[in-house]
Amino acid sequence: MKKIILLLCSIILLNSYAVANNHKNVRLAVFDNPQPDPSCNANTQQFINSYLSGINTAIAVAASKGIYIIEKEFFHANNLASIIQQASDAKAWNPDVIMGLSTSNDFLMSKAFFGEQVILSISATDSSLSSLPMGFYSLGIPDTSAVNTIIKFINQHYKGANLFITAAAESKESVDFADLLAKKYQKEFKNKRVIQRKFLTDDMSHLNLSKFMSGYQKNDVIVVMSIGYDSAIELMNKITAHLSPIKPIFITSTDNWGNSNTPQNITETYDAFRIDTLSGGEDTEIYKTFLENYKKIYHQLPTDKISFVTYRTVMSFVEALIQYPPTKNTAVTKTSALNSYLTALKHDPNWYRPPYYNVYKLENKKEIYFEKII
Repeated sequence: MKKIILLLCSIILLNSYAVANNHKNVRLAVFDNPQPDPSCNANTQQFINSYLSGINTAIAVAASKGIYIIEKEFFHANNLASIIQQASDAKAWNPDVIMGLSTSNDFLMSKAFFGEQVILSISATDSSLSSLPMGFYSLGIPDTSAVNTIIKFINQHYKGANLFITAAAESKESVDFADLLAKKYQKEFKNKRVIQRKFLTDDMSHLNLSKFMSGYQKNDVIVVMSIGYDSAIELMNKITAHLSPIKPIFITSTDNWGNSNTPQNITETYDAFRIDTLSGGEDTEIYKTFLENYKKIYHQLPTDKISFVTYRTVMSFVEALIQYPPTKNTAVTKTSALNSYLTALKHDPNWYRPPYYNVYKLENKKEIYFEKII
């Protein structure tokens, strides 16, 4: 009897070994500050939960495809000491793939911490990202494309308008975007006026609006580039109150990690549009698979848009491994994961990025779908 039991145990172990060798195991480090607007801490835990629920959904889908992901979070605060410590801890954990790095500032800084492997930003867009080493890739739509889309939107709906561009001075991404937009718009419309203004988000309550809005004229389109959606709406409200009874026009491409509810009340009358560069693709098969599996796991619809963003980021390297696999019967390593991802990018330079832009109009306390821009 003992011999039979030992034999059965041996068979089980051998089968387990065979199965394990057919599976691909991936170590995933999540390195980020999961807070879309550092100026507002109101929904921090909600966004952490939504951020991780997208990753967990992707882990479940990946497992059904034979990719088993071991995930660990390295969340940092909004200061250099915390970033350095968490980056050091993430590197020491020896992950095959690193994801997160939601801001361009963090993503550009990360090359000082991480070497040759797959390093994915969920949303960075700065045009200088193209200078990063191989393996650094952002699923955010690059600023060069977003600028062209904003100009296209203005030309369609506010043809002939002058631009008044505002940017958060502490954010390299916001300032670079503002500069790029100003140069591009001035080049295309040489007879139009473009004014740029910078502000400090922490000092917004003391902003001298008479000086800040100097040069603005009725019907100018005001572009707001802030560090987050909360601060964007706060600035829109302040400017509108200052300009009253003029009804100003605002455009922002600030990310919305949340849902259709605006993070702040719209307290005055103005026309405002948000061009979404983060989460477009709700009519794609990728989104349908995400939604189906999210509901299976959580028995409800996703609360926030960030869940699909993090899901899509994980699935980008999962599908790269499946479509462009490492050498047969070899384990996933940093190098093999990188080779698979680079091959995917050769076939599609916009691998897993949103396929188009959604435009939303801000009305009362809601974002209302306005149009799609391809």
